[in-house]
Amino acid sequence: MHSGGVASYYDRLGRWNRTARAFGFGGGHTTLTVHRALADPSAGGRATFTRLHDLLLEHVPDGMPLRVLDAGCGLGGTMLSLAEARAATCVGLTLSPSQAERANDAAAQLGLGARVHAQVQSYDQPPAGPFDVIVAIESLAHSRNPHASVSALASVLAPGGTFIVVDDMPESGARDTADLATFKAGWQCPVLWSEPEYLAVFASLGVNVVTREDLTPECRPRTLARITQLSVLNRITRRVAGHGPLGAVMDSHMGGLALERMIRRGQVKYRMLIARKPILQVS
Repeated sequence: MHSGGVASYYDRLGRWNRTARAFGFGGGHTTLTVHRALADPSAGGRATFTRLHDLLLEHVPDGMPLRVLDAGCGLGGTMLSLAEARAATCVGLTLSPSQAERANDAAAQLGLGARVHAQVQSYDQPPAGPFDVIVAIESLAHSRNPHASVSALASVLAPGGTFIVVDDMPESGARDTADLATFKAGWQCPVLWSEPEYLAVFASLGVNVVTREDLTPECRPRTLARITQLSVLNRITRRVAGHGPLGAVMDSHMGGLALERMIRRGQVKYRMLIARKPILQVS
């Protein structure tokens, strides 16, 4: 992973989003999440940042002590959810020192500091494990070599363990489009794998994909008209900002608008893949 670029990306966004919510950007920081908000039946269909945690818990074992690795833990919200709902011990990896600090502060405030810890480390060199559950939510998109990243994580997954990937995955019609290029550049996504590419690497590693869910219908992108309005505002601000930190932030938000447009057009799907490593048979 290109640690400097991704770390700076998230640190800049964290600072910007504290003041940008009035313009329709940002969100999730009150729940310590940086992933997608999804339509939530428990909230009357309103999109919430905690809905994805409910979906994850449907695939995470209960009734046993779990060791969890959150590969790309962000602000720690997913770890805190798993620690509370499953009494799990969680290790989170992030390239952003500010994210790790905030996640650890939140864990301490909730009395979970002994079971939840975020550290500044690449998921290409994960802790030794073994881990019963590995989650990678909107994080493998940042990998320069997804095959190497998935392989490294799978190597520390315990036999019988669960590997969950949730990410934006382009359809074949998105390839070579301007929107995909804008999204990848703005969000620091050098490769961005499709679903078939993830399925192929899991198969090559002997890890069985047991569930494939398309969460796109639960996403709530803005209307194309609103996306166009915000794109115009973004371009104006980008010209004024120049090549400094604010300019880079505006590039990331333009990438987000391109993503919303592709989701609206069916060119990108927001997917969840659940894979399990076979239990070793003793002959």
